[in-house]
Amino acid sequence: MAKKANVTGIAAEIGMRNPIDLLEREVLLNLSKTFAVLSQPFEELFKEYGITPVQYNALRILRGHGGPVSVYQIGEQMLTRQPDLPRLVDRLVTLGFAEKNRCENDRRVVWVTLTRKGKALLKKIDAPLDQLHQDQLKHLTRDQLKTLSDLLFLARNPTAQAA
Repeated sequence: MAKKANVTGIAAEIGMRNPIDLLEREVLLNLSKTFAVLSQPFEELFKEYGITPVQYNALRILRGHGGPVSVYQIGEQMLTRQPDLPRLVDRLVTLGFAEKNRCENDRRVVWVTLTRKGKALLKKIDAPLDQLHQDQLKHLTRDQLKTLSDLLFLARNPTAQAA
């Protein structure tokens, strides 16, 4: 009779019958599973306010600039790559959260501005969003959170130096 493999961690969590043979694969599976688990409550929160996480991200960028932002700049600062930014911006405009105007000097450039309605929406979301962030990771110490944040930064920036 064959000996049963000792499957633990993410391998056991996702129903694998054998241990993961490559540590880098285990890390990426852990990242994917963690993102799925942690992002679900955010999707539900944003849905309560009639927006998606991607729309929130764009609104957050607009608020951070405090003035007109080009569609290109929004794309550069999004947390996840968005292939159809003009459609995303159009949706925000339709919802009344943003306005857009063409640049007078270069008609290819579209400036996007957060509206009062968009600012009010973000203000409503701020406290519940902060609370969700804190609730999800309250089981980790400050040192653990800092280490995790530093490691994640290094994972996506291989040429960066450790802090």
